[in-house]
Amino acid sequence: MKFILTIFFAFALMLFASCTKSPKNTGVVVPVKPVVIPDPLPNTVDKTDTINVMAYNVLKYGDGCQGNTDTLNKYLKTIIQYIRPDLFSFEKMAAFDPTPSAPFNLAEGIINNVLNALSPGKYACATPTNTARATNMSALFYNKQKLAFVKTEILEANITDFDLYKLYYNDPNIGITHDTTFVYVLVNHTQSGSSSTSRDIQVRTEMQSLRSKFAYLPNLVNMGDFNTHNSYEAGYQSVISAADSTTQMSDPPFYPDKAIAYPAEWESNTSLFAPYLTTTTRALATFPNSCGTGDGAKSWYDHIFISPWLVKGSNYMQYIVNSYTTVGNDGHRTGVDINSVTPVVNTSVPQPVLNALFQFSDKYPITIKLLVKANRNAYSIADPKERN
Repeated sequence: MKFILTIFFAFALMLFASCTKSPKNTGVVVPVKPVVIPDPLPNTVDKTDTINVMAYNVLKYGDGCQGNTDTLNKYLKTIIQYIRPDLFSFEKMAAFDPTPSAPFNLAEGIINNVLNALSPGKYACATPTNTARATNMSALFYNKQKLAFVKTEILEANITDFDLYKLYYNDPNIGITHDTTFVYVLVNHTQSGSSSTSRDIQVRTEMQSLRSKFAYLPNLVNMGDFNTHNSYEAGYQSVISAADSTTQMSDPPFYPDKAIAYPAEWESNTSLFAPYLTTTTRALATFPNSCGTGDGAKSWYDHIFISPWLVKGSNYMQYIVNSYTTVGNDGHRTGVDINSVTPVVNTSVPQPVLNALFQFSDKYPITIKLLVKANRNAYSIADPKERN
């Protein structure tokens, strides 16, 4: 039998019991019945796993601006082999035909020529979209050994598509418990520019859609290139602020890591946020090509937000505290190339990886790690019902 108990039901019981008063002067205490978690079911295994999550703006990959894909794929292989992501988004790919086996399906090309070359049969791509008919697209890739894809839903189509992907963990006990641990991923590439007006609308709209879809947020990651210049922007605030705390997302370096604090002016106070800056890996906008931007690490456009469930580990997945990383940024890259020997030699990653990151994109990839536990007793918090 599958035991499904909602956290709200349990909370309501405790709240009711704590607020119920006994008759005056009787000294009677109303007991609270504890929630009993069932014992592990027979033949289930005890297992923990780690899901390495990455968001990466790949700077017009596929449009020829930085060179042909064969050249770029060599750098991408080095990057993937080092990071070893299990769930990762590529933003700002050149627009392509998402039809399976289409001649210009860039996502399939990455699987065939990069991912399969490193680990044959290990990776797949969730179904991408381009309803907005943008000149650039995003794609989500995943490790099939750890995750299975369920569906893609277009949450918003405004300049670019904002896709919500649903996956589940390949729990070794699922054949016995029949209790699925889902995870949702929302991928972003917002409008760039000094004015935040357009991207504020984009992000506020997606968060409104998300909160309309779920009464409370499930295991959910909201990641990508948000082009944010500071934490005051209305779009950024719409993610981290909510009337209901169950739909309020967290930016890990702020919480739960507590490594930095709000308010955050990362573009005007780069020294305070130096290890987190993602834009740019290059000092010059004209070298190694003229596709991206220069001035070194000057802003923090890329973020990975996580839901309250992932902060608390409410449903078999939990963010590993202090696992958030801007890969290749040693905190000394302001105004210089990622592989510059000044002001200090960058030893945060191996030299071949530094060079690959420099050549492949003007953005640093960002990563987090999620701890996953196998479900052994068919006990879980109820996932929020998806509303259309």
